[in-house]
Amino acid sequence: MALTTNRLSVDHRLLHHLIVHQILPTGEGYAKLSRMQVFIMWCILCKIEFCFPLLMLKTMVRAFSQKKSVLPYGSILTQVFLHCHISLEGENATKLKKEDTYNKSTLNRMGWKKQEGIWTYCPKTDQAPRIAREEQEDNPPWEVKEQTAPASAQHHAQGSSSTSDYDRMMEFMQSKFAAMESSFKEINSRLNRLEGDHKVIHSYFRHIDDTIFYDLKVTKRRLKRMERKLAESKTIDQCEETSGDESGSDVSSPAAPAES
Repeated sequence: MALTTNRLSVDHRLLHHLIVHQILPTGEGYAKLSRMQVFIMWCILCKIEFCFPLLMLKTMVRAFSQKKSVLPYGSILTQVFLHCHISLEGENATKLKKEDTYNKSTLNRMGWKKQEGIWTYCPKTDQAPRIAREEQEDNPPWEVKEQTAPASAQHHAQGSSSTSDYDRMMEFMQSKFAAMESSFKEINSRLNRLEGDHKVIHSYFRHIDDTIFYDLKVTKRRLKRMERKLAESKTIDQCEETSGDESGSDVSSPAAPAES
């Protein structure tokens, strides 16, 4: 079952409002939380860093691929252009809406009022049809679509603690990330073992090359000695001397004649 924003507490509702309007603009359909919105909320609440410029880039690319869409992050891009001294001559300036400025009246505009020290969601009477309609709307096309079951909307959420649905979703995500971390550790240990085996094999083959070269030299000397012995015994006609033969020292040289 999808989690609706009406089930969120006041602090999570304000954070979700900031995400869908500033961090990850989604156009219409704010009643349901998408997986990406929940993921961003989880990163912010758990103080986990994420690459916001990359998120902006992917959101703009997805919005641009749609037929009826508006390029998001207009105010942020304007500040970037001004910082880089890019001329904006000929562009139509648009003032920020009061909804884009977050202050103490933001919660009042969202329908939250403080009653006896507790923030209570009090939507206007004319907002009931809109809330019911938003709960039937699908997520934007560039958001991950998910199958949802019909759920009754809860119009009054009190207290600042998280709801049970939100807690279950957070626990599910934490368990998934824990499983991923365990898998990465196992893969890392296997790679370390493979690296050790590779070093052993590399050292083994290096010693094999040296051993084979030495054995070839020894065999060559032995064959040369056998050839000389066969030549001395007249078994073969002659023994051809090869240049650079190190086995010449094995055959004794004739003694010099004695002086008279």
